Amino acid sequence: MKPVIKTNNDPIFLQGKVLLRIQSLPDKKEIKVLEAFGGEGVLWGMVKERCPDRTIRILSMDKNLYKKVQLQGDNLKFLKGMNLNEFDIIDLDAWGCPAPQLEIVFKKQYRGVIHCTMIQTMLGALPNIVLEANGYSKAMFRKIKSIFYKDGITKFLNYLSFNGVKKVNIISHDRKNYLWFNLDK
Repeated sequence: MKPVIKTNNDPIFLQGKVLLRIQSLPDKKEIKVLEAFGGEGVLWGMVKERCPDRTIRILSMDKNLYKKVQLQGDNLKFLKGMNLNEFDIIDLDAWGCPAPQLEIVFKKQYRGVIHCTMIQTMLGALPNIVLEANGYSKAMFRKIKSIFYKDGITKFLNYLSFNGVKKVNIISHDRKNYLWFNLDK
């Protein structure tokens, strides 16, 4: 498998991302986390350091190989074949928009906490499924998709609402948005 270019956590938001994860921890002694864009495991490693009274078990996946136990490969394929309800938290810390991963999570009717990073990359393209949830037809964005890129986070939040998300905890700066929500069990 060809390695993918690694993207690191933005140091400006690293502490905020860690605090969001600590804030989202369920009130239980042992917590199971599925980390779909695991990387080197920095975020959850910091959470574990700050919460020594909890046992946090992490199943990490990434396209790149790291010096840790992980599932290496396409997280979309892994997510489709897993029982997601075995996990208390699913972490989708993508560089971009994790809508394809969220589609799987929603279709499998996962119940628990979800973390997302939603960054409008390059020219600000949004996935078709996000635009469709906002009422734009395929015919509309096939013609001139770029007119729908403005205010991507609002469109992403609308997409979440369309899929039953009622409350979102978020830290944002420019096109970088870090958030979590709970799909109640």
